[in-house]
Amino acid sequence: MKELEHILLLLYIKEDPNSENRDYMEDKGRVIENLNNDPNKILFCIFDGHGGVEVSKFLQENFHIYLKKKLPFKHIFEDITQTFKDLDESIKELKLPDVGSTGTIVYIERINGKKYLYCANVGDSRCVLVNRKGIMRMSHDDRVDDKKERDRVIRQGGVIFNGRIYGTLMLTRCFGDWSVKKYGAVVEPHIIKIELNEDDLYLLIASDGVWDVIRDEECRGFTEIY
Repeated sequence: MKELEHILLLLYIKEDPNSENRDYMEDKGRVIENLNNDPNKILFCIFDGHGGVEVSKFLQENFHIYLKKKLPFKHIFEDITQTFKDLDESIKELKLPDVGSTGTIVYIERINGKKYLYCANVGDSRCVLVNRKGIMRMSHDDRVDDKKERDRVIRQGGVIFNGRIYGTLMLTRCFGDWSVKKYGAVVEPHIIKIELNEDDLYLLIASDGVWDVIRDEECRGFTEIY
């Protein structure tokens, strides 16, 4: 599936730390071509850790392994959601209650000549699809400042103060962070499916360090790279 190589942009940008600002990097990424030895399946992942690198590193090393256990998918939305939950339970066993990570994954498969893209995410690592006709955000920023997410946390009995869940976590969905899971943080991902076509140019998948300084619309300028 060589035509998807443009998605690789995220990994080569974000795994290179900016030594002028800090000498460590908690972002981790992974690309699995020929997922499960199938040339029609490919997986892209980015995980932005916080509180430490342990959770994002665990996800980098294990997400594709857990996902492959669900193949062939019977109910893909449910299978992806369960993969997120299974990984989070394994993260709990690491006994690092204050360490967590975002997770944004893109799974693409070709079936009978058609390409289908699934984007699933927790947290605020964003995925944007650049099309000849416009821009489409594929992920959802799961943060307390999003009204729907804030209302969900409160509706489920969560606690928000100082603009954070239990005063500590701005993300409303995440891997890990087990110390605040009982206060409204969840690992259930947002999932979207689309059929790709010839007007779709490329995806940009990156952590908030990128999206804090560029707007979705500015992604169209990256066409000059190619």
